[in-house]
Amino acid sequence: MKKVNIQDIANELNLCRNTVAKALNNGSVAYETRMEVVQKAYEMGYSKLNPELIAKMSEKQQETNKGIILVLFNRSESLFWNKILTGISDEVNKNNYRMQLHIVDEDDVNGEETAKLIESDVKGILFLCGFSLSFIQTIWKSKRPMTFFNAPVEPAEYLEYGNVVSLEGKYTVCRLTQKVIDDGKRTFAFIGHAEGSINIQSRLDGMLQALSRNGIALDPNMLITQSTKDSYYNYSVVKEVIQAMPYIPEVIVCANDDIAKFVASILMKKDMELAMKTTLIGFDNTIEEEFFKQDILTVDIRKEEVGRRLIKTTVDQIYNPNLDNAIITVATYPVFK
Repeated sequence: MKKVNIQDIANELNLCRNTVAKALNNGSVAYETRMEVVQKAYEMGYSKLNPELIAKMSEKQQETNKGIILVLFNRSESLFWNKILTGISDEVNKNNYRMQLHIVDEDDVNGEETAKLIESDVKGILFLCGFSLSFIQTIWKSKRPMTFFNAPVEPAEYLEYGNVVSLEGKYTVCRLTQKVIDDGKRTFAFIGHAEGSINIQSRLDGMLQALSRNGIALDPNMLITQSTKDSYYNYSVVKEVIQAMPYIPEVIVCANDDIAKFVASILMKKDMELAMKTTLIGFDNTIEEEFFKQDILTVDIRKEEVGRRLIKTTVDQIYNPNLDNAIITVATYPVFK
């Protein structure tokens, strides 16, 4: 059997021979590179590997196995989540945990099936999207630190069980609404499940604040905030909403960019000229470049940073279990077009 040499290790890692030699002989290389080289050399059976490096590798492996952060998710339709999950994954790895993403089955209403996932390796739990209080109470029995991204309009019931991370929306949507008022717009509508979400309620509050400041009354028929079957305004729900409107207002403020895109597409099929002249305000800055209506006003979110903040909050609670639970509001940024 051929003996493994430094060049063999370099080829496996796509590194230069000199870098591998330095890593194996206490030369000047990054710590992570040294550990990567030592790991590969050990796996390949390199006979000249220093026992001290093997010991360091073992210590590093123990460091990087602090346990699992369980991320619970119940919806994956939106582009919004891609970068959020990237930030979550990066921060989990940075803190030497492992991420376990679980998409909760819609039939698991009380969380009994999900609770079976919580073994000794699970050190913290992150809830993305909204979950019922009964679901949360079942998971809470595991006594793991919990973080919620979003919460009901009255978040106190969630705060009993963990930290709440929310997105600022009142200030940013107020600014966007003020912009279109300054442009002469006077009739408005709002579409989104504000009745069930602190995040979406803040966006509605921002629109209402701008209208109030300018003495503009909102037609009650144009306030669509009630729950749907799955609390998510998908294309078919938005289509029903638009069809039920007694008229199309000059401005439609939408809880997120998905709803704004649905509205634009529905209006386009109804009347292209109407679609082009109706001002839409969305939220989360996920309008694709090729989308036909490029003038949708929206709010930018540093999504990867939000993902990192969610994990930082969870890890902080893991290390400091006696900390009081808190609502953490993350800044957002209006995008003017």
